[in-house]
Amino acid sequence: MSALSEHGHEHEHGHEHDHDHELEAQLRPSGPPPPPPPGPISQSVAIGFRAVYIAMGVIALLWLGSNVRQIAPDSQAVVLRFGRIVRTQQAGLLLAWPRPVEQVLLLPGPDRQLSQEVSVLPAQSAAAGALVAATGESGALPSDVVPYLTGDGNIVLLNATLIYRITDPVAYTLSQVHVAPALDRLFRAATVRLTAGRPLNDFLTVALNPTDTSQSASASALRGEVRGALLELVNARLQQLAQAGTPLGVRVERIDMTAWLPPQAKVAFDAVLTATQAADRGVAVARTDAERRRQQADRDRDRMLASAQATAQELLSSASVDTARIMALEHEETPDTRNSILLREYRTGVGSIMGRIGSGTVIDAQSGVRFVLPGKPAVTPSR
Repeated sequence: MSALSEHGHEHEHGHEHDHDHELEAQLRPSGPPPPPPPGPISQSVAIGFRAVYIAMGVIALLWLGSNVRQIAPDSQAVVLRFGRIVRTQQAGLLLAWPRPVEQVLLLPGPDRQLSQEVSVLPAQSAAAGALVAATGESGALPSDVVPYLTGDGNIVLLNATLIYRITDPVAYTLSQVHVAPALDRLFRAATVRLTAGRPLNDFLTVALNPTDTSQSASASALRGEVRGALLELVNARLQQLAQAGTPLGVRVERIDMTAWLPPQAKVAFDAVLTATQAADRGVAVARTDAERRRQQADRDRDRMLASAQATAQELLSSASVDTARIMALEHEETPDTRNSILLREYRTGVGSIMGRIGSGTVIDAQSGVRFVLPGKPAVTPSR
């Protein structure tokens, strides 16, 4: 028993020794020893590089999404890739490559109206320069008016504002820097043609008193006709440019034009206008008086006609009453009853006459009695 116990203790001791050797083998490193941990400077540099990498990533994301934008409802966009127009975009979300790959130009939408005042060119002659200078010094007229010669040899001063919209964004982008001067030239060319074909009277409705809003319907219609003709001429020239291969991509919607007269002519036209207005007032008064007399005559005629008709109706009724008895006798008359009807009527008539005279003397016509009755004195005709 003791030998068995000792052998068991030796066996357990051997197992414990082998287990310790296995633990030491596991804990002992198999390769070279690890390097020492980095210092604070190395850690700072590593953190800095990580921050740079993160910042570069954020910047790259922002750069990639720099041309992703929302186009407003009143705008439109033109996309250029390396300077070449590739597409257009109306209102909505726009997805485009970032610059410098693609460039986005924002333009006003097709329904948005733009305005441009027609500029003034330098005077081409001393007379025109003196006319414009006198206009500017007077203070009554703006300094941006331009003189034009009318078809009857007179001068009218005009300034205008063009209201247009973009119809072709590609053409407008290609010629954007030339749109303003081109519209100025087109307006001047169209205005020269229009004024040369119309007399000054077509512009007097505006030129004599441009601030007067109480003008007649004919004057307003004439002013609208002049502006409509000018608008058609300008748009026709824009169409000619488009057909020639150089479109501007715009269309003029309205022309706000104001006409003026030169100061010297304005005085004379004011005097004529004053005299014309006085004559018109006199004519209006005469027409009013004539209309009043005509209406009075119509009333008198209606009254006299009504009175005559009433009198005629009364006479007709009286005659109808007077003849009703005779007409009744006519219907009763036959060859057999004629003598008896006449005798009856004679007796009725004689009785009525005798009732009126009260008394009378009956004389036989065959007797020799004569009466002398008083009568009216004879009238001797004057010689």
